[in-house]
Amino acid sequence: MPWPRAIALTWGYVMSQCSTMHHSRDQWKHKATQRGERERYQRKQSARFKAERDRVTTALKATQAHLRQLEAQLHGLATVPKVDMVSLALQRFFVARLGFRAVSRVLTLLALVLGIHKAPCPQTIINWVIRLTIVRLDSARTLRGFPLSQAPFTNGLIWMIDSSIGLGMGKILAVLAVDAHHHQRAPGALSVPRVHCIGVGVADSWTGEAMAEVLKRLIAQMGRPAADLKDGGSALHTAVALLEAQRLDSPCLDDIAHAAAGMLKRSSQSHPAFERFVSACGRVSGTLKHTLLACVAPPTVRPKARFMHVHRLFTWADRVLTLSPPGGAKRGSI
Repeated sequence: MPWPRAIALTWGYVMSQCSTMHHSRDQWKHKATQRGERERYQRKQSARFKAERDRVTTALKATQAHLRQLEAQLHGLATVPKVDMVSLALQRFFVARLGFRAVSRVLTLLALVLGIHKAPCPQTIINWVIRLTIVRLDSARTLRGFPLSQAPFTNGLIWMIDSSIGLGMGKILAVLAVDAHHHQRAPGALSVPRVHCIGVGVADSWTGEAMAEVLKRLIAQMGRPAADLKDGGSALHTAVALLEAQRLDSPCLDDIAHAAAGMLKRSSQSHPAFERFVSACGRVSGTLKHTLLACVAPPTVRPKARFMHVHRLFTWADRVLTLSPPGGAKRGSI
């Protein structure tokens, strides 16, 4: 092929490729411009929708709060201040003996009637109780009972010591104080307002040495008690003996419930009739649970404190035998 024609064909091919590339580039630019405009429009619309949604949500909350105020005013009620709401929650926990979740649910149900904007959650109520507990523990350090003529160097209080309450994997050592002259100065039995918590400790297990250290710190702050009221645990016996060796002891009073349970255990634990009775209660409990008669199953009694609460089993058995005497049930019935 002559070289002029070859050059012409090569140039034509190159120009064709360049034209194709320019056309593709122009198409890509046009599509990219359209896509960018569409995305910018969508972003603007999304931002506008979000702002409108936030504005509507804020207006809705404000309208609902205003509506609750109007309804409360219509019923002659005012909005409950924060202090009053804390007092209501603590009264339901300490006086009514409701749990944290139950207190939150009760306040939620009564929110409209009481004029409460938002009922506290269980964790908030727990924080309020902890703060009140810290304040009461600090104020109990200076607690003094009525002076005793027989023991003038004591603080006039009876300390009640117990370590049977569980907290997770650990145990709580609680020391409560009550005036030694309570029954002379106040009618009736002991009540919660008359008892003061002066010390709390938590450990995986409590030994006599650890209990003695806690009691020594309390004695250093408050003085010796008029007497110690305790159960028959070996750890408390060891703690009292250690305090006696250091001349920090006080008269010890055995709890009558634990003492009676101990006597009952020594006399009845190995008795054949008692063993048959406990075995029968276990069989009845296993038969009646998860049935229509689960409501008449025997009460649960822990083996460790069985003789402290064995009267529950006796009361239950007496009632069941009264309602269903022997031979009164049909053959094959539960």
